Amino acid sequence: MTAIFLVWIGQLATAQPFRSNARSKEIGIQFYKNIEFLGLIFFMGSMATEASQEDARMPDGKKKSDWFAYDLSLYKKYKSFATHPDLLIMARFGEQAEGSILASLLIHLDEFPRAAIRPGKDRPYLQPFGRQRDSAAAIKEVVEFIAAANRLYHAMNFDSYFRDNARLYEKALAEIRSVLPDPRLITTMEQFYRKSFAHYALIPSLTIPAGMAFGVNYTTGDKTTIMNLFGPFALQQFNDTTALNLGFADASHIRELSTHEFGHSFSNPLVALIPPTLVKETARLFPPVKEAMENQGYNTWNACLYEYFVRAGEVVIARKLGLQQSADRLEKYYVEGRKFVHLPLVIAELEKYDRDPAITCQQAMLNVMEKLKTQP
Repeated sequence: MTAIFLVWIGQLATAQPFRSNARSKEIGIQFYKNIEFLGLIFFMGSMATEASQEDARMPDGKKKSDWFAYDLSLYKKYKSFATHPDLLIMARFGEQAEGSILASLLIHLDEFPRAAIRPGKDRPYLQPFGRQRDSAAAIKEVVEFIAAANRLYHAMNFDSYFRDNARLYEKALAEIRSVLPDPRLITTMEQFYRKSFAHYALIPSLTIPAGMAFGVNYTTGDKTTIMNLFGPFALQQFNDTTALNLGFADASHIRELSTHEFGHSFSNPLVALIPPTLVKETARLFPPVKEAMENQGYNTWNACLYEYFVRAGEVVIARKLGLQQSADRLEKYYVEGRKFVHLPLVIAELEKYDRDPAITCQQAMLNVMEKLKTQP
């Protein structure tokens, strides 16, 4: 069942799922072969051409060829597969599927090239693909995607990639271990949301394009692990083996990104329960910020609401941890830089909830929606 690999003492090895310390709520770190393979295939099929252009720039002015240097180096190595029919199937499916849902499926499956759908056992991980369209057709697409992945993994001899790059994964692991969030982060989040999960994990990836991140859930029996799955978030140095830098050694970024992606697993189920009428009655707030939101991938008001609540939670949790400057910086950035203009209102209601045990998080969200109805 497992599709896990850990890098440890220069070796690649299959590992058992980590065990969280119930008292300190330690955060585990794992790499997944299936995620690493899809990360590269998605990049090759969807991003490589533009990223290869010398004058292509990121919003912050950095050259895309520098920002995506590691993926581009792999693209050059495997370029003969760029138009392979199975790569095109995988890339197309990756573009259409929601990242967190697809990642949950890949983590659940056996490793490529031996992954296979088991209709009964895999049902929870297949259901989301069938939303708003014919379920049978959707599942058929998933099956075709997995079959293509198995074939392509074998054709590319991708196991050799992990053997050849074990040292890089070992270095990435060391970077992340050096900046792991304080265990108080998890206990503070659990206290704030008044909910807990069995395990918490960071899922770094060298091949997921830099800057991407997803919140992922994985349930076995009655125990759920919530995950922060992310690519690098800094420029990398991987050619000089005496000065390796895989782009993960940033304590503030790890903590803030973990608060955000873990926060989705706490917050999203409650946001999903907000009555559609309240969503509709506040949707007039979307057009003024539509362009800014769509540029971030949030194409509906409903999608914005999920982000509003998780980002407000980030600010409140940072304050609870005593990180007032970080909290103020986040709030300012989200309001001014990302155009979540109603965030102060959301934060104020969540802080009321945090102070008053009689208010549930669901009620606080409903209070926010009522207040949003009165905004000009």
